[in-house]
Amino acid sequence: MLTNAIESSAMTLGVVAGTATDTRFGLEFLAARQVRGIGISLSASPQAQTQLQALERGALTQQLIRAIEQLHQAGAQAAMIYCNSLSGAVDMAAVKAAAPIEVVSPLEVYAELTQRYRNFGLLAANCQSCANIEREILSRNKTAKVIGIGNLQIVEDIEDGLTPEMIVQQHALDDLVAALVKSGVQILILGCTHFDYFYRELLEHCDGIRLFLPSERMLQLLQDRLPQAA
Repeated sequence: MLTNAIESSAMTLGVVAGTATDTRFGLEFLAARQVRGIGISLSASPQAQTQLQALERGALTQQLIRAIEQLHQAGAQAAMIYCNSLSGAVDMAAVKAAAPIEVVSPLEVYAELTQRYRNFGLLAANCQSCANIEREILSRNKTAKVIGIGNLQIVEDIEDGLTPEMIVQQHALDDLVAALVKSGVQILILGCTHFDYFYRELLEHCDGIRLFLPSERMLQLLQDRLPQAA
């Protein structure tokens, strides 16, 4: 389903995500930066999203290609894949080759990090996503080490409206950060766009480790590729 968020910018970006909540977060992210957004979601719930990503890779890739075409027809000049697990579950090369507009995904951003760090922490929506992001990192840095955790319950709690404070406390994310620091992790990637929701709350517990979200860099990449619309 297509949704719109219109702000005062010459650029219109499409947001493709797994659930309606993901899509809304993406549109809110753009609106806060005065960028017009058009959104589309591919599944009805986090659990349905996980099942969707377990589909045959080619079928899901074609579904994403069709979604991007819809966004293009609705006026989007470029598209953000605002979903880590979706980005890793499809053939992104095929998506970009078929897309009539520029497309960026979180995996592109993570690729830029691979030569800057060696020890990565990764918190994702599910273990499929963990594996896909880890593969992206290791394909570019053979010496990298990744400690990954997939937790769909965090995503469901966000969808249910728990506060960021409750989520950090209930899932002991402050203790997780402390454990990662002891293991030598240099950067913790929040590998799910839902997790923007508690970023600021968790950041207060991140002494000694960098906490990373891909959203800002994805937007910057698209703005660089569409300079006339930035």
